Amino acid sequence: MENRDVYQAKGCRWCWGFVAGCLLGLMLWPSVLPAADSPAQKPVELTEAQRARAVETLRRQMAEGTLSEKAEAAECLLATDHPQGVVEAFKAELDQRADTPGERVAIWRVLARAVVAEADQKVWIKKLRDAALDVDAPDRVEAISALAELRYEVKPEDRRSIEKAVQSLDGRLSAAGFRLLTASGDAAEADVWHMIALLDGAPEDQALAAEALCRLKRIPPDQADEVKQLLTDAIQDAPPDSEARVRLVSAAALLAGPGPERNSHLDEIRRHATEGRPDQRHQALRALALLAAPDDVALLTGRLDDPAERADVKAVAAWALLRLERRRSGGLHALDWVVLALYVAGLLAIGWYFARRTKTTDDYLLGGRNMNPLTVGLSLFATMLSTITYLAYPGEMIRYGPIFFASILAYPLVYPIAGYLLIPTITKLRVTSAYEILERRLGLSVRMLGSTFFLLMRLFWMAVIIYATTDKVLIPMLGLPSSAAPLLCAVLGVITLIYTSMGGLRAVVLTDVTQSVILFGGAMLTIILATVSLGGVGQWAPTHWYAHWPKPTWTFDPSARVTFLSAILAHFFWWTCTAGSDQMAIQRYLATRDVKTARRVLATSLIANVGVALLLMAVGLTLLAFFRANPQFLPDGKTILGDSDQLFAQFIVRRMPVGVSGLVIAGLLAAAMSSLSSGVNSSCSVLTVDFVDRFRRNRESELDHIKLAKYISVLVGVVVVGLSASVGLVEGNLLELAFKVVNLLTVPLFGLFFMAIFIRWATGPGTLIGAAAGVATVVFINYSEELTGTRFIGIFWAMPVGLIVQVSVGMVASLLPLGRRGPFWDELNDAPAP
Repeated sequence: MENRDVYQAKGCRWCWGFVAGCLLGLMLWPSVLPAADSPAQKPVELTEAQRARAVETLRRQMAEGTLSEKAEAAECLLATDHPQGVVEAFKAELDQRADTPGERVAIWRVLARAVVAEADQKVWIKKLRDAALDVDAPDRVEAISALAELRYEVKPEDRRSIEKAVQSLDGRLSAAGFRLLTASGDAAEADVWHMIALLDGAPEDQALAAEALCRLKRIPPDQADEVKQLLTDAIQDAPPDSEARVRLVSAAALLAGPGPERNSHLDEIRRHATEGRPDQRHQALRALALLAAPDDVALLTGRLDDPAERADVKAVAAWALLRLERRRSGGLHALDWVVLALYVAGLLAIGWYFARRTKTTDDYLLGGRNMNPLTVGLSLFATMLSTITYLAYPGEMIRYGPIFFASILAYPLVYPIAGYLLIPTITKLRVTSAYEILERRLGLSVRMLGSTFFLLMRLFWMAVIIYATTDKVLIPMLGLPSSAAPLLCAVLGVITLIYTSMGGLRAVVLTDVTQSVILFGGAMLTIILATVSLGGVGQWAPTHWYAHWPKPTWTFDPSARVTFLSAILAHFFWWTCTAGSDQMAIQRYLATRDVKTARRVLATSLIANVGVALLLMAVGLTLLAFFRANPQFLPDGKTILGDSDQLFAQFIVRRMPVGVSGLVIAGLLAAAMSSLSSGVNSSCSVLTVDFVDRFRRNRESELDHIKLAKYISVLVGVVVVGLSASVGLVEGNLLELAFKVVNLLTVPLFGLFFMAIFIRWATGPGTLIGAAAGVATVVFINYSEELTGTRFIGIFWAMPVGLIVQVSVGMVASLLPLGRRGPFWDELNDAPAP
């Protein structure tokens, strides 16, 4: 006992030293960030009359201008979430100008932005792509430029054609191709040097090249000085009253970054905006749409209200005003930071408390197998409800409507299958790792495969959670640069790691319960505040099917993203597979006294999930109504449908009272940290029992075993934090991300247990062959569009189809004379342990 106390005292000293540093950092952080209400970050708030006038100006221009002016006004309306009437107007234009080169491209570009159905968008993008690849098309340059504006990702087979365009002697074609490659993230060093060479050409080419280089996220240091010098020379050589000079100065201001140099360029841009010719004013106001400061409101409203001003100049001034209002600070107040600091302190205190009461490995990994079913059930619910779910469900409701939430109907089917077939089988065996069952039934190779599936699944799952929490929530909400993401990933991972590695499952469960309450509270507060702002529930409760929601499909439709049936089956298979094979779920069943108590854990978790799904549906509906009524509260460059996964976080930081924002941000951290803590603990359990203990000859003392488990927890955490830095390469809707990446191995893993539990003639080699077929099926369904260019079936069919294929192939392969058949599950208790 004395040794254990000494160990804990030493182990806690460095933990609490880190805690003190974290808390001090959180308390001092507001002093190094601009305050949310400081003069430098004071947001522009237009009056209702100013905002309405700006929108009306753009609508008038869309109705009365030339086609190019109509297209510009329409895209300004779409970018600021005022899409009403755009599709109808440009479909009417298409009827008249479908075969007119140049004009048709402008119409296709606007329609590609305006249509809400992905299938319709692909139609217009294909037209633009065909024109962009046709070297003889009279409007090829315009088509390439349109694809660049739409941020189209160049396909590998098209890249050579676009690279040739970049190397062209035609400055317009070259700059357009470079912008397209940059939008795809594919611009090569040679392409950058070609643009730099154009800066030494004719004035028009100089302006085109400068604007193209502005699309780069970062110009390499060895090229930046030359770009700066050439751009300075080009500005000096350009005639003072030319439009090219305005474009060059605008590009120089963008490339310069905040500081005196940019301010100097902005002064010249402002002069052109007020004193220049109409074409110069138009170009200068376009630059101010990107760079204007709060002090520019008077200049912009002056252009908008001037009765003698040209209509297209007024439209750009209106766009600049609407964008300026969206450029708001994401900084928190000091009280928010205090709430966050207290929250972190509470989590770490829980870990320290239970660390002093952990005496055995069973205490650390399974909570002594005698935990309260209600708290364990809430912990299981909080574990499965990660930040991805918390943000993805409202985002899914906003963008695609309620059809996915038919999945709730799967829960009454899950309970009898998991509660009366799977849980009794699992709890019958006194095991620590679920994968011990696989070895005793099908051999060591199947157990190792199952453990590997689980670890891969959880490592990437935790990495995605950390990345989503930092990049999609903390970075925009705290107003920090993207470069701060790795540091935030590390801090989030380390704090979670400390309280998990100190306290084991008991600490995990208690923090999960606390975090469940915060999650519910944050969602309910969002609904209340949005409802009050809108004027009642009737303002957000839908009375019709929104036009941007895909039409509901009830049964099987391979062309549909999700159907009523596929949503139910996807959730049924996910819950069944998770209950029967996921160590994070099984660990909680094993932590209870008996089968009846374990069923109560499952029931508690299912009921809580139904409640939170309905709650997050309501959150999605209220956010959709709120931001439709108040699009000015979205950040510049964000739209309701294009960034639906981020609306929840944006509402929290922009519309909640001081102090409350900090509490709800703590709730978002809670969602991430509850999942991370459970993932680390369960991964540690599998690594300890399935890998370390198996291949370690000398049995160590109980104290050494606890220390080893804690070291493994640290190792898992470090790996996850490292992986989170590369998760940014994964793209897509958060819900689709969860099904395509996080759940990629859910069915293959459960398929191993299905063979072990239900197929009497299953063999190890047959099960491995079936697993290979299952993995191949799930990967093909999830990524068929990326692999072949065609989506054969919706991703929500991957799990049911994958399990059917895996089990069918495994059953047939097990009939082959390969391997031996182990004892069936009802004989396992009597079978000798391997």
